[in-house]
Parts: sequence; C-alpha cells; structure tokens
Amino acid sequence: MLVLASLGSWLPFAIVGLFIICFAILFILRYQQKRRRDYLVTFVCSISLIIALLAASLLPTDVIFVSFMKYPNGTFKEWVSNPTTRDHIQKYIEVGYYVLYGLVIFMAFLVNPFLFFYYEEKQETESNTIPKRIQSAIKWTIGFLLFLFVLIILGIFVPQLATLPSDNSTSEWDHVKYLIDHFDSSRIEDSISFSIFTISIIGFFLLTIYTGYGSIACPLSLIRGKRSARLQQASIEDQRSEIQRQIRLLKNRYPRHIPMPIREKHRLAELEQEDAALCRNEESIINVRESLFFKCRYIYRPVQIILGIFLFILAIVIFISLLLSNVNKCINFVNFKQIFAQGNQTLPNPINIILTWTGQFYPISYIFLTGLLIYIIFTSLYGLQQLGIWYFWVRMYRFSRGRTKPQAILMLCSLLMFIVVAINIFVYLLIPQYAIYGDQHYSAIGNNGTIIIEKCTQFVKTDDCQMTVMGRIILRFFYKVWFFGAIYFCLSWIFLVIFLASFILKLFTHRESNIQEYTVDRLLEGDGDEDDDEPLIQ
Repeated sequence: MLVLASLGSWLPFAIVGLFIICFAILFILRYQQKRRRDYLVTFVCSISLIIALLAASLLPTDVIFVSFMKYPNGTFKEWVSNPTTRDHIQKYIEVGYYVLYGLVIFMAFLVNPFLFFYYEEKQETESNTIPKRIQSAIKWTIGFLLFLFVLIILGIFVPQLATLPSDNSTSEWDHVKYLIDHFDSSRIEDSISFSIFTISIIGFFLLTIYTGYGSIACPLSLIRGKRSARLQQASIEDQRSEIQRQIRLLKNRYPRHIPMPIREKHRLAELEQEDAALCRNEESIINVRESLFFKCRYIYRPVQIILGIFLFILAIVIFISLLLSNVNKCINFVNFKQIFAQGNQTLPNPINIILTWTGQFYPISYIFLTGLLIYIIFTSLYGLQQLGIWYFWVRMYRFSRGRTKPQAILMLCSLLMFIVVAINIFVYLLIPQYAIYGDQHYSAIGNNGTIIIEKCTQFVKTDDCQMTVMGRIILRFFYKVWFFGAIYFCLSWIFLVIFLASFILKLFTHRESNIQEYTVDRLLEGDGDEDDDEPLIQ
C-alpha cells in the first residue's frame, strides 16, 4: 500500500517534470535570436528554468502526500499510522526541496552571472579575446559570490539570534511555538533557507509587478483581441505618406547646389528614420494579413474569447482569495512579529474551498493546484514580455520572440527563476491553510462528549495533523526571522494594488497591435539587423 500511494503521488510529478523539460527547451529556443543562437546559453538557461520549475512543482506533490495520509473521518490510514513512516516519506520531499533550492542558488549566483557578464564584455568590445572576457566575467561574478557568502553567514547566526514575540502572546502563538520547536532545524538548513528566502524577496517584488500586471492583462487581451489589421495597415500607410511628403518638401527646398542647414539635416535624418521604421511595420502587417493563421481568425477567435473569460474568472478568484486572506490577517492582527502565524480562517477563501472540495476526486485537486501554478508562471512571462526590464526610466532589455540577445535571455531566465522561487510563498499567502495541511481533518471531542470532525490548522497539536514540508519550512523560518513574513505580507498588498491599476489601465487603453512595432529607437539599437529573415509576427 505504501508503494502504491507513493506511486500515485510521484507519478503526476514525473509527468509534470517531462512537460517542464520540454517547455524550458522550447521556450529558450523560441525566444533566442535565430541566426546568432548560442547553444551554451540555450543549455544553461534551459537547466535554470527546469530547476526552478521543478522546485515549484514539488508543492502540489507535497500537498497531495499529506492529504493522502488521512481518511475523511480524521484518522490516519494504515500505511502511515506510524509517525516514523510519515516522517520518512516526507524526508525525501524535504531533500528534494533543499537540493533543488541549492541548485537554484548555484545557478543564480555563479553560472548565470558569469555567462551574463561574459556576453556583456563580448558585445561591448568584440576585439577582446576569450581569456580577457572570462577574466572580466570572473571579476563581476566574485561580487555575487561575496553577496552569497554574506547571506550564508547571516543565515547561520541571524535565526539563532532572532528575538521571538513575547508581548501580547496568545494561546495560538503557543501552539505555533510548540509546532516549530517540534520541527527544529540545523544551522545548515537555516543558512540555505535564509539565502532562498532572500532570493524570494527579490522574486516576490518582481512577482508583484510582472505577475500583478500579467495576471489580469493577459485575460483581458484574449477577450478584447487585437486591433483591426486592415485599419492598422491603412494607418501606417497614411503615416508613411505624410512623412514622405515632408521629406520631399525638405529636399525640394534645398536642391543639391544649396547647402542644407544643420537643423534641417537633423530633421531630415529623423524623418528618414521614422520612414524606415514604418516601412518595417508595413512589411510586418502585410505579412500578418497574408498568413494562414490570420485567415483562420474566425475559427480560433471564439476559442480565444472563451479562454480569456475563463482566465479572467480565475484572475478575479485569485484576487479575492488573496484579498480575503490579507484582510483575515488584519482582523486577527496582533503585531508584525506574528503576522505569518495568523492563518485561522475568519473569512472564507474561494480557492481553499475549491481545492478542499476537489480533494475528494483525485487527481482533480492536483490538476487544479498545478494549473494555478502554471497560470502564475505564464502570466509572469506575459508581464515580462510586455513590460521588459527597466532601470528607472531607461529600458534595459525587451524580450521578443526570436530576437532576444544572449544577455537578455540570461536576464529573463534569472528573473523568472526568482519569480518561480517566490511562488511557493505566494501560494502560502493565497491559501495558507491548504498550503500547510491540504484537505486534512482531525477528530476532537466536543463539549458534550461527542466526536466532531474539524479541519486541520496550524493551531492543533502536530500529532493530530501532518504538515507539508514547504509549510514546515515557511513557518519555521518566519518564526525565527519574523521580518521576512512582514515584508511578504506588505508586498502582497502591493500586488493587489498593481492588479487593480493594471485592470483599469488595460480596460481603457487601445487594443494590442497585430505586430511587434518597430520604432526609431529599436532600429538604432539593432533590433532590425539582417539576422532576422522576416518580420516577426506576434
């Protein structure tokens, strides 16, 4: 029975793992430059994405395992009636988390930075030899390693020195303290956790921006569709006609024997650059209108609308669930040192209700939770592609399918790694009870002596319910270093604000273009090089 239960829990993870490998490789190949593709970058970025996505996909398996351990009446099943057996099973999951998170740290602080700065040196000075590029990349990478070393040292000592809440202590806090003390951790685990949760703060900040925008903008884009290609082509042609008219006027005003003033030369150059950009846009829109995909738009457009409505409903449910979860923490607020432990449900949580109900019909709950993670990841990618990377008001990189340079694809993978690592924290804030105990119940004796069945929460004895490994890691770390939990809680409110602002912005702005439009700046940056055989269609 133990073997069958383990197979039933690990088989979906293996299937998801195969999809992750295929997705990571195809995603990198799709976004890289076509003619200047570097297979070392392809390999490293694919490995980075696979590791991060596998770490996120462990959560549904973790939850399913603890849900499988109990009957609906709150008693443990025969194959896990022994606490030692339960701890032994979860030890494998815990090792999986720490191994994958260790690899994330290795890729994020060593491999990816080294390759990024190697290609930066290559782009800045093509004459640099390979040894010089490697030497320069190593210098920059040492800075990341020093930062990692500081995190490891802080991770060893900070959790041990953390002051635990003593004021306004409640009986619930005493239960959490008992629970955490029961699962005490070593300094090595604290050090890894400190490094990972520091990365997660960066990832959660990115998640609030890119996922907050993408989670609502993506469904609305599917529902609203794109602009009319015919009207867009007519608009581009009108703009070109006007610009070409201005160019002719300037040239006619200053024939060859009459010198043109410097100011007019600059103006002429600007007009010619705008005309070149519009020319590329005109080629692209013509390409779109002649494509088979565009001609079949009346077939796939209804599917787009239905999918958009479904994703829009899911986005609203996520927003409501996170809002109610945060409001619930505010209702039961004691102080920021205990904010992470306030998971008792005063208000209902829609996603938690759905997952608890679908838990009766395996593997629907696993599919729903995995689908939720996939939705968060894909909308994060949508946000990254639409917004790009900015340094204050300067756009550093934009991500276009088939045109992304090696440094940009490395940056994209690193940011996506940070976001994926933060997803487990986001899920905990979204559905705290389900992320810790799944759909477990326990039996208790009521006031009149009858046996009642209650849902498992973090305020019951550990012997009555089995925590997920991720829930244990999160609660244990937040208990020791409380300000991390406070930071995540504040960032979750920013996520809600960005979600609302993006909804209003997307609702009242123009529909998306049928093409990735060229501008003068993009042409000057080299996005229009001859390495692209044909215009890129969105």
